[in-house]
Amino acid sequence: MKRHFLSRFGGVLLFSMATVHAQFNIPGVPSNLNPFHPSAPATPTAPTPSSLNNSTVNGVMEMAKGASGVSLADEQKIGGAVAVDIVANNGGLVKDEEITRRVALIGKALAAYCARPELNFRFGVLNSNSINAYSAPGGYVFITRGLYDSVKNDQELAAVLAHEIEHIVKRHALKVISRSQFMKGLFDAGGSITNTSAFDSGVQSITETLFTKGFDPSAEFEADKEGRALAAKVGYERSALLEFLQQLFKTDGDSKEAFPTHPPLSHRIERLEK
Repeated sequence: MKRHFLSRFGGVLLFSMATVHAQFNIPGVPSNLNPFHPSAPATPTAPTPSSLNNSTVNGVMEMAKGASGVSLADEQKIGGAVAVDIVANNGGLVKDEEITRRVALIGKALAAYCARPELNFRFGVLNSNSINAYSAPGGYVFITRGLYDSVKNDQELAAVLAHEIEHIVKRHALKVISRSQFMKGLFDAGGSITNTSAFDSGVQSITETLFTKGFDPSAEFEADKEGRALAAKVGYERSALLEFLQQLFKTDGDSKEAFPTHPPLSHRIERLEK
């Protein structure tokens, strides 16, 4: 896979992250509605780490680490690096106030009711005409402009965003990386990277899965099921994801024009119809 920066460390990584975050801060969108703005809250109702006492934060981080072998802080570092690759591989981010506002408001409403509201979820639209969506550990959710233009309404948009949120909630990307990579002391006690080779290898494993291999079908079916439940919890139509996939199937069948790294549309539709 072509790499978009030679190293994730030092000036190159800092430059890449600065470029991405500069795109996130889209002019004209208030910081409380622009989830990529540094001052944006995690979700409309969810407490941020600074508002929690130390024991609560430590408890959340330990639960996260116990479930996946990766602490919350480490997950966010990994996710930030993966997000850089996602944006670089898809033409950057769409800079449109109306689109950004719509996706941010729906995404934040869903994130507030997911099983991991402590994450600082961020949502963006990629400047690509393909029909696809991605998520990165730590709360990064992306859909392509092609997908955005394909949804008929907020119901279908919420269904797609909820699917990607559930990939993060279930830590599907983190499970791609072998636990041994995190047993080598990637980070020191202060949160600094100590094993850059293993870190880069772990991030590459995730990006290759996102861009080439795709998650296991079981992970995709789980995200479909749990995402549908999350959208319904917030008040969106339970049938929206199924209807969206059925419409795509009528147009392209199982040609992989839409969601090329996902299971065939017919398989996902069959599962959702049960």
